[in-house]
Amino acid sequence: MSADAILSSEEGVGALKRLAPPVSRRAYAALFALFTVGLCALPSFVSGYVTTLAVEVMIAGVFASGINLLTGYTGLVSLGQAMFLGFGGYGIAIGTALLGWPLWISAPVTLVVVAAIAAAIGAICTRTRGVEFLLITLAFSQMFYGAAIKLRWTNGSDGMTGIPRPDLSLLGVSADNPTVFYYYVLVVAVLSLLMLWRIVTSPFGSVLVGIRENERRMMSMGYAVANYKIGSFALAAVICAVAGILQSQYTYFVNPDAMSWQMSGEGVLMVIIGGANVILGPFVGAAVFVVVKQALSMITEEYNLFFGIFFMLVVAFFRGGVLGSISTLIGKRQ
Repeated sequence: MSADAILSSEEGVGALKRLAPPVSRRAYAALFALFTVGLCALPSFVSGYVTTLAVEVMIAGVFASGINLLTGYTGLVSLGQAMFLGFGGYGIAIGTALLGWPLWISAPVTLVVVAAIAAAIGAICTRTRGVEFLLITLAFSQMFYGAAIKLRWTNGSDGMTGIPRPDLSLLGVSADNPTVFYYYVLVVAVLSLLMLWRIVTSPFGSVLVGIRENERRMMSMGYAVANYKIGSFALAAVICAVAGILQSQYTYFVNPDAMSWQMSGEGVLMVIIGGANVILGPFVGAAVFVVVKQALSMITEEYNLFFGIFFMLVVAFFRGGVLGSISTLIGKRQ
């Protein structure tokens, strides 16, 4: 029995509709449009520092969105997604700085290679579940983190420099300008969000949600659950690699710290704060995470202590994250 046939069956549609979020697509579209318009106008009203901070938020939001596809929609909690963030940065660093390829070749080649590697890693990791899945993804991440430190052609722990930004001279602007780079990151972030939205609203995305809610039932309905999980793993890795490319272009630099387990942990925190299983949740979580962390670090050197307290308060009072709580509240009123 094909997936489409099962999706069109009364039982399948009923089961998946019960998993749909309480807020309509039209409300999400309006929120997304408002979100995009606000970001387009932002540089006109704020200082250069805030614009730079917004760039960091958007890059972190793309990274967390990749984690959200795997964790929020598929129910696979990973502590290894930072390896794909690092693959993105190292990919264009090797392509442009080491091999001398132009950026427009290095970037797509990097994403294809990351997808292939992620599919291979995912085929191994998705044979496990729960804590075992979390630990095996962490093990893979630490393995590549160690390789990045030891390998001579990645320049060891010093990392690689000279990563170029896109050549926008045809438009009469330079991506080295902070405002121009802001709009470049904004375009990539919006395209990433649209791709993620298309994925999660497709039959493929519905199956991922079904796997998250009841994997055994989806298997009994005839779905090739293993293949769907590998697909989700690879797509999430590609989105994380896009964030890695942006991050390395932002700093003109990449080093092994981009692949650390702490980076993966921060991505998971952003998803939890903003709201898993919500398209814009990771961006809201990234904004809260970056802004609160910056503000606390300006007040005290022990900001991690207070950030931990802040995180506990968010989990206690915003179950489902900030946007998840708002979505649930609106759904109850409707």
